[in-house]
Amino acid sequence: MQRGTSPGPGRILGEVTLIMAAPMLGGVVAGLLVDAQAGTSPIFVLSGLVLGSLTSGIGIWLYVRVRRPRPPDTGPGHQP
Repeated sequence: MQRGTSPGPGRILGEVTLIMAAPMLGGVVAGLLVDAQAGTSPIFVLSGLVLGSLTSGIGIWLYVRVRRPRPPDTGPGHQP
């Protein structure tokens, strides 16, 4: 998809859900595996959730930054 085009609401919802759910779920699953190996509970699950949440936040920020409409260039040397 080209920059500046507007996808439908279903596509946006799907992309945002994937951007948010994948890192959080991955962090929790990794935390569960590490907790099982280390014999601890729930420190690595919570750590994975926090790291996944941070990653999701950065991903959403980048997604919005790319999708944000840009004003037309009106600087010097601009030709309409």
